[in-house]
Amino acid sequence: MDKECKFPMTSTTSVLDLDFVRLQFPFFETETSEQWAFFENAGGSFPCGAVVDRLTRFYRENKVQPFTHNALGLAAHDQMAAGRSAMAGLLNVPEDTLTLGPSTTQNMNTLSTACTGFLKEGDEILVSEQDHEANIGGWERAATQAGAVFRLWPVNPETGELEWETFEKCLNEKTKIVSVTHSSNIIGTINPIQEIVRAGHEVGAKVVVDGVSYAPHAWPEVLSTGADAYAFSTYKTYATHLGVMYVAPEFMTQLAPQCHFFNVGQPSYHLDGAGPDHASIAALGGLGEYFETVHDHHFGASELPLHEKARAISDLMHDHEQSLCALLVDALSRLPVRIIGKPTMEGREANIALVADKHSSISIATSLAEKGVVASGDHFYAYRLIKALGIDIDDGVLRMSFAHYNSREDTLKLISALESILGDS
Repeated sequence: MDKECKFPMTSTTSVLDLDFVRLQFPFFETETSEQWAFFENAGGSFPCGAVVDRLTRFYRENKVQPFTHNALGLAAHDQMAAGRSAMAGLLNVPEDTLTLGPSTTQNMNTLSTACTGFLKEGDEILVSEQDHEANIGGWERAATQAGAVFRLWPVNPETGELEWETFEKCLNEKTKIVSVTHSSNIIGTINPIQEIVRAGHEVGAKVVVDGVSYAPHAWPEVLSTGADAYAFSTYKTYATHLGVMYVAPEFMTQLAPQCHFFNVGQPSYHLDGAGPDHASIAALGGLGEYFETVHDHHFGASELPLHEKARAISDLMHDHEQSLCALLVDALSRLPVRIIGKPTMEGREANIALVADKHSSISIATSLAEKGVVASGDHFYAYRLIKALGIDIDDGVLRMSFAHYNSREDTLKLISALESILGDS
């Protein structure tokens, strides 16, 4: 049975109640949590307790083949259906527009393969150089397979930013696919997705958005982007290790099926080459429960749709992260480092990458760990971006990524450790 929500008093504040939030995460009940300030959230967030409870329940009570004609199988089916329903409710999209896969990398690979059914020789696929390789490699392979032209929308090599003038030069009537990140896992800038979608549609292109780095900081309003496909990962948004991909119905009809032949005609399975872990799907119901619980604690119980509750509480989460990350950015301005991307919080998410003048990224990450701070040095699969910026690909950048459960104390611990490591450089 799922645990009752902890600390059930209602708050009317417009500021995130961090104590309440952290009570919803089992990690913060452990002694280990007292030893670490965790800033590797872009690599994967902690799961909330409601997700863990549902995952555990599935494995303990009915880890059997769903859809079978017995009580155990029917219970498994019902729990998985509740997970799918919760995700559709959180995103305000029809359930049959969602593909649940083992990761966004796999979902993007599957989508790009499915596009080879309508791509032909001479068509062009345009992908930003700012993207994670998960949103580049599949499109490059699809272009090769279809005889299409693969093009990169290059970043400014000084700033790592995507520039509109360059986009306009790359886009033309031959462009059939535009694929771009909502915000880079290195740069952090929020890209103008609605404008990119509009421009892509004007030349007849389908536009695919990778929201993996954006969704943890601002719950996505998928339909308002206008994107033909939008993908993100739930293991970076406090849930299980899955990829969620919305595909607009009209776009889905153009895609070659990647499922068993007898599932053709069922949109939810059209791009499902191999179903992901059943328990992980069932556990998604806990993510809906989490957003509802935190919303109702802050604003009071109401009949608002789940997606509106998610957006309202996401705004508080975002403001909290931004205020903490601003402390870090201010401190970094006095240290011998180069922030990759904007040197302020304006127009960016709470995800900071940097290189130091006299220290390797990996050595800083190692030193931080010795001081009880988790951050990492790597290229973080943004290989082409790091290379375009002229940064040593083997060392990469030091990345510090925030989540809404981070505290001011965490942030000050991070700043103090960085000052200790870099202050005498």
